[in-house]
Amino acid sequence: MYGRHPEVAAIIKGHETTANGILTDAGSQLLYEKFSSNVSTVFGLSASVGGSMITLDISATKSTVDGWISDLQTCLEEAWRKYDPEDDESGTEFMRIQSMSMDINDIIMNYNSLKYDLDDIELEFENAVRLYRSPVRSALTDIRILYNAENNVNGDFSGFTNVSVYVHGIEDTSNKFLQGATEGAQIDDIIVRMLRNGDVEYFIVTEDEKGNKVMGDVLNFEQIESSMNNNARVHIVYDTEQKNEHRQETSDDLAEKLNEMGLINETTKIDMFGHSYGGRRSLQFAMDYPDHVRSITTIGTPYDTNTLGSLADSARWIAEIIGQDPKNTSDYLDFNLDNQNDNEDMLYGNAYTDMRSEPMTDDIHHLESANPEVYRKLLEMDITASAGYRTEQMVSYSPYYYQPPTEYKTSSDDTVSVKSQTGEILGELVDQRPQFEIDHGSGVTDPAHIYEVEDSDYIELIKEVNDKQKE
Repeated sequence: MYGRHPEVAAIIKGHETTANGILTDAGSQLLYEKFSSNVSTVFGLSASVGGSMITLDISATKSTVDGWISDLQTCLEEAWRKYDPEDDESGTEFMRIQSMSMDINDIIMNYNSLKYDLDDIELEFENAVRLYRSPVRSALTDIRILYNAENNVNGDFSGFTNVSVYVHGIEDTSNKFLQGATEGAQIDDIIVRMLRNGDVEYFIVTEDEKGNKVMGDVLNFEQIESSMNNNARVHIVYDTEQKNEHRQETSDDLAEKLNEMGLINETTKIDMFGHSYGGRRSLQFAMDYPDHVRSITTIGTPYDTNTLGSLADSARWIAEIIGQDPKNTSDYLDFNLDNQNDNEDMLYGNAYTDMRSEPMTDDIHHLESANPEVYRKLLEMDITASAGYRTEQMVSYSPYYYQPPTEYKTSSDDTVSVKSQTGEILGELVDQRPQFEIDHGSGVTDPAHIYEVEDSDYIELIKEVNDKQKE
């Protein structure tokens, strides 16, 4: 083969057979091109391919190439082991092995080059798989919901008709929603806190000696089950699995968990409460499961694109300097190329990529065109988009007379504009657009934005919504 030494040619013949088998099984044109560009000078390719990558085990292929390299190295070692200088007075055998060594080293270089290209394919393939994983997962969740409905599969909370779900924002947890959920509840309501580590905590809302509503002791499900009252409201305070995960990932996660709890059915109605990016997550869930959502109430939500979110996604090192984590992500990868970013060439989509380039109106317009029936259901929901703002003082100086400071209302909560928070771009979808003054925080590093969910006005709004919707 190509004038090679017989023992090397025999090994290469085996590699050729294996390679063509790999290419035939994979049916991948891309894989064929990588093999051809690296090993065409080593052996011939006769496999017939023409398909796109559908399924491919790159790790196994790289392991096979490692085995090829080992075959050649073993062959050379064996030749030198058998070599005896005393039997090679003319040096002919020495020169032959030296020549074989050069041939083998050249082949190994080709094989290593192929391995590098296989790494590129592996990355490309993993990105492609992740791109399609989310729609498949959403479809599987829908199938489970349908199966449970048709087979009367009940979860632990089946029978509860009023459910509030609280969804936090970017770089956050559910901690701040606990106070609002408790104060917005009624006595004997149940609070279910789903933690990021997978743990679940249960509380019963009670009163302290001053008549204030408080969470009782942390209970396990067996303890809380004995005192369940189906007329009570269930308050689910939800930690996303990743703090900055994309809204679609949250919708998929939440639907799966609510279905397991028995809360996705014809009678249970869900009232969503979202802070900051949690509002986008809540609206996405409503778009995906409009028959189960009764109302959405948000504060501080960037319904439009967001300047700081865009900066954090584009210049991630700046965000990392102030303690943010714009690379935090989940398995979700947005189909919209503008809503993707990469971490060492691994593509991902998260809350930052979403806020960078896609206002929520894009999805709403697509939905209205593709599925006007779902859009009509969104119109029928009670949607309240509240905004937080600060009041500042403006001081003017005059050399002739004293001018007292004048107060003015800021146009943002330091990170999100009031216009974006009130969802003006959503038009007729939003029923109410209240604005609340937030008297804590200032600037980008300690913005009023992070205190909105604890604001007494917003907590009072939570209570009003829960009471109204229960009636």
